[in-house]
Amino acid sequence: MADNNDGWIQVKHGKWANRVRSANGEAANDPGANKPLAVDPDVVAELQKEFQAIQADLEAYFPEAELRKIFADHILIFPNYVQDPVSKIVCFGIGCFDHPEGNWQAKRTSYCQLAALLVIADEVSESLGREPFKIMFQEPAFNVNDVAFIESLGHTVVESPEGLEHIEPDTLFYGPHLYYDLYAEALKGELPSIYVGSSADAWDLNFLPKSTHLLPDEFPTMVAPLKKIFEEYKQFKFPEVEGGVAFHGTYICLRPPLAHQRAV
Repeated sequence: MADNNDGWIQVKHGKWANRVRSANGEAANDPGANKPLAVDPDVVAELQKEFQAIQADLEAYFPEAELRKIFADHILIFPNYVQDPVSKIVCFGIGCFDHPEGNWQAKRTSYCQLAALLVIADEVSESLGREPFKIMFQEPAFNVNDVAFIESLGHTVVESPEGLEHIEPDTLFYGPHLYYDLYAEALKGELPSIYVGSSADAWDLNFLPKSTHLLPDEFPTMVAPLKKIFEEYKQFKFPEVEGGVAFHGTYICLRPPLAHQRAV
């Protein structure tokens, strides 16, 4: 990745992101994933306890001050006559917390991504001088305990595809490590003002055997909106501690004020 010191990053092929389906993805697509039918208060309390442990040591997962500065500086450059860049926050595919197999690595990644999202939401609301955001989550892998956990934090969960209806020019879209078809679905309408996720180059499969090239013929068309974001928005590599993986290949893309004015 090349950084010109002004926040603009030239995105090169990211070969890391040819992922197999995660355990969370399998849980979302398997009707027999043994999802509980009723909320278990003890499980929800345990999820809250685990998340609080992550929040108590954020610097072990990402540099919080650096993350806050990216968003605070961005909002600062918006003149008073331009509509606020963010009025809603939508999160896709964060993964489940009450993991069906108790996979701690997957849970820790989800907790870390959630903690970062709450930091971003807090910084944006504070910088805009507005009430805290009620974030909208769409995650098919959630079970009733996951939903209760998210709601205990003051946020909402919607069923797919309702979240798509809320991606608008003043939306902050948060979706690290999604499949390309979900990015394509989320971005096929109006582009969000802030995008947090992978680049289209994450699916460069040139290094793999020919038999593993499973991208459809329409792939270039599907990711065209994503490419547009990376061509027109200001970009930052998501800050992460050395050796971290929760935000590997994740970017923060910020629509410039003038482009935002045209979009709304």
